Amino acid sequence: MKVKIDLHTHCGESTGDYVPKVSTVRKIIDHIKMRGLDGIAVTEHDSFDFGYRVKNVVDRYFPGEVIIIPGREICLYREHIVELELQDGVAFRFCAHPFFGSSFDDLLENESNSLHGIEIKNAAWQLQETKIKKLAKEYDWMILENSDAHSLNEIGLHYNEFDLEELCNRCNARKKM
Repeated sequence: MKVKIDLHTHCGESTGDYVPKVSTVRKIIDHIKMRGLDGIAVTEHDSFDFGYRVKNVVDRYFPGEVIIIPGREICLYREHIVELELQDGVAFRFCAHPFFGSSFDDLLENESNSLHGIEIKNAAWQLQETKIKKLAKEYDWMILENSDAHSLNEIGLHYNEFDLEELCNRCNARKKM
């Protein structure tokens, strides 16, 4: 079943509530639904912690209302990589706002086989779409559109429509390479 999900959001930064209260998570859910999305990935910088906290509140107080995928955004070779923890410990990794840093060639040389996608649209950055399409084709990466939301109102400005199993299948296919 296809779902609409924004895979790059910073809800902790958006709310300033790093130990999310039920009321804060309700606001996040309301913004997800207002945009017509099925869910989001919560991708704070450097840590999965906030994403898991939000997921736990949703699972406990709002079960089945939205999908929350815990994730984090890390800096690798001066580029930003988003890592999402899917079911059964499967990790989906993509390049966020590519060419942000100065070492994209280093990233390609060392990480291209461990990446599954690349952002082509991001509400916060102007991206080089022609170059990104070429890389996505060359490395068989999924092309993604995300908000990189740093405020609740930005959630869902860009999103992806896919089957969640597609993300897992891409991860498993890369493992076999």
